[in-house]
Amino acid sequence: MSHWQARGLMILILMIIITAGILPLVTAQQSDVTIGSINVTPTNPSSGDAVVINAELKNSETSTGSVKISQVSIDGPSIDENADDIGKLGPGTSVTVPFSVVFDEPGQKKLTVTMYGQEDTGSVFSIQKPVYVSVERDSTLLSSTTETVAAGGLAPINITVSNGDNEAITGVQLTVDDVRVEEPQRTRGSIASGSEQTFQYDAYFESPGQHSLTSTIIYQTSDGVTHRTTETIPITVERPRVNVDLSVRANSNQSGGTVVELTNFGNTYLSDITVNAAANGDIVARKLLSNLQSETSRSLTFEPESGVSGPLEFTARYEAAGKTHSVSATTNQALGEIRLTSVETTQGGKAVTITGDAANIGRTNADGVLLSIADTSSTTPVSPSGEYFVGEIEASEFATFELTASVQPDINTIPVNVGYVVEGDRIQQTQRIPLSVDRINASTEAQDAAAVAQQSNDRSDDRTGSAGLLGSLPLLPIGAVVMILVIAIGTYRWRRVTQ
Repeated sequence: MSHWQARGLMILILMIIITAGILPLVTAQQSDVTIGSINVTPTNPSSGDAVVINAELKNSETSTGSVKISQVSIDGPSIDENADDIGKLGPGTSVTVPFSVVFDEPGQKKLTVTMYGQEDTGSVFSIQKPVYVSVERDSTLLSSTTETVAAGGLAPINITVSNGDNEAITGVQLTVDDVRVEEPQRTRGSIASGSEQTFQYDAYFESPGQHSLTSTIIYQTSDGVTHRTTETIPITVERPRVNVDLSVRANSNQSGGTVVELTNFGNTYLSDITVNAAANGDIVARKLLSNLQSETSRSLTFEPESGVSGPLEFTARYEAAGKTHSVSATTNQALGEIRLTSVETTQGGKAVTITGDAANIGRTNADGVLLSIADTSSTTPVSPSGEYFVGEIEASEFATFELTASVQPDINTIPVNVGYVVEGDRIQQTQRIPLSVDRINASTEAQDAAAVAQQSNDRSDDRTGSAGLLGSLPLLPIGAVVMILVIAIGTYRWRRVTQ
């Protein structure tokens, strides 16, 4: 071996030794960091749901060095979330970083998880991993039937929650987060599958124009998954139009009361409604009426007040468009009024008996009450009660009566004249009393049976007439003639024998 060859061999051996001493130091500083599993909860979220994405960061057990995780981010359509200063990961260790995101629209979403870090050697690295989320359309819908309201006062807003899921939803919380809404939160224990629930809110809009309210619903499915849905509800606010009418009428159930009906023809919301009844300027009754929406009506009944005479004035006061309003109406239904009630009819042939009550449905006494059967071509008053004098009937009282009439076979009602005196005026009216159909049929059947019996008697008379002269004579005179003949013949023969 030459001198130069020996020198080269020594240099090669020296380099191998130096390299062997350096390599273990570099290997001790290497790491193996990855993004492990990424879990999405719930697995099939709906739009508006709060979705939690857990990203696992791992440093392999075979790693020979630790790393410092400076930041982890998740990015996607309308998604940009970061987590900083996660810390160090030694060999064989891991950490899970949670992200909370919300998807506004349904569809297939692609997100990217990115990890930024630094090794012990000072080198910087970044690792990325995609995650796919399928966002479904929410089966629970928010809608509103309220499209237009009036400015300047409280306006009712109806929001409906519809459950289109196959199972019931529970823990329902509906919130309209707006300073213009009073009591923004509503709750309900559950809403059955395929059903809906409407919640009413009172909102105040100061000026006309296009407005909107943001409503959010949170609920749980049968699987225990919490869903969250947010909808924007457009509202058209108009200038207020106050148009309210008050009407009064007699109660149709014959109680003697007065029905007062308040109708809202305008676009405003009526609240704090009170209705007063006054006689001669003095309030005799007062009632409250629940709030009234636009283009709706509501009624209540005032019963007769004892000791009150004359017409009544009803006045409704209410709040609309931030101001107090009133409307009035007057009725003459305060006077006494006689009506025949609880009427029954009994028929035998042409004779009909009518019994019932003569009721005073007014608020004043009725004097000189006289009832009678109307004398027409089909009806005739007959004894013993063709007319019936009742006398005085006090307000909201009644008296029994009985009338008798003769009627033709083809009528269905009997006219009854009702006369009485109220406040010095004589009132005369006619009330038609229905004749029972069953009794009409029974009367017809009786008449038919009588006709058949008469025909049978006629045929019997015909057979009797065909017997000749003796058949037409009475039996007693015939017997007398026979006895006289027998006596005469006996006497004649006796005389002849004696001679």
